[in-house]
Amino acid sequence: MKTNKFLSAASFCVGILLSALSTAAMADQVLEYSIKMAEDKETYQVVMRPTATPTPDISLTGQVTLRVPHAANFQVGTVTSTVEGSDWIEASRVDAPVENANYDYISFSFVGLRANSAHNYAWKEGEEKVIFSFKSTNGCVEGVDLMPVDDPFNVTNNSVNTNPGNQFTNLGWGGVGENNYKGNYGSAITCAK
Repeated sequence: MKTNKFLSAASFCVGILLSALSTAAMADQVLEYSIKMAEDKETYQVVMRPTATPTPDISLTGQVTLRVPHAANFQVGTVTSTVEGSDWIEASRVDAPVENANYDYISFSFVGLRANSAHNYAWKEGEEKVIFSFKSTNGCVEGVDLMPVDDPFNVTNNSVNTNPGNQFTNLGWGGVGENNYKGNYGSAITCAK
């Protein structure tokens, strides 16, 4: 009987320890996204701002999804990465999915980990950083925005079986495969006349 009590107590302690470790190892959701129009009124800028400085600062993967009015027939021009050695590309597009047919969804992916590119972001708490930019063949389009977390198309089993969400992984904010994206700030693009 003493062995069973000892094993029960040990199992309970191990369970608490594992629970504490798994909570400590969970990813911090600290990276906020925004979309802005540059001063030239032609260039869209994707901006990110962390609420904490990562240690170590090793960026692994990322995705940004725009939500654009379907009626605009929005087309992305050349994507220009602003962080040396870290490229972003237009990776997928879904036009007018049944979940939210008023919008088209354009996802961009971070293509990094070439040479020392994982270290090139130099994230600092509270500091905004333009990550990439592009122009559109449509010029400035009212209502271009980042896909919000609660968008009806942002579900696991959507109508076209895609993963349109926003995501970023940095080892200083959590482990491999964890998402450090926190949410969006700012507002949709407005075009001053």
